[in-house]
Amino acid sequence: MDYKVRFLEKADLEQVYEIEKECFINPWKFSDLEYELEGNPVNKFLVVECSGRIVGFNDFMITFNSATISQIAVTKEFRHQGLGTLLLNEMEKCFPSEGDQIVENVTLEVRASNVPAINLYKKHGYEVVVKKPHYYPDGEDAIYMVKRLMLCR
Repeated sequence: MDYKVRFLEKADLEQVYEIEKECFINPWKFSDLEYELEGNPVNKFLVVECSGRIVGFNDFMITFNSATISQIAVTKEFRHQGLGTLLLNEMEKCFPSEGDQIVENVTLEVRASNVPAINLYKKHGYEVVVKKPHYYPDGEDAIYMVKRLMLCR
């Protein structure tokens, strides 16, 4: 299949919202996604599409010398096809590569029960830093992970 990764456009929000509801236990509201796109000045939002249909997304922020993955999701129908890897790789291409804003670390929180996601992140160089007890509204723990892109400057 032929996949295309690009930045989210406002017209894509409804499709992203459907993926949000399918993939997350506590999905964000439509207005939350809209804010990430239009109101959050440090946010970036990538989508992956197949035949004109959005099948995954990566919502992340770049602040100073670090990036944080807020959400990454792929529809169930398109999982196990390398799209998580594609979104992670394309995200890193968005990072500033020179000057004072070079991204040194990427961080994220993931549900402790989301073993497939944890394994994907580990495969791409993310390390478990700490478990955050009762992080999610339903009481589930989060695993805080980091990928160090630069060990020294």
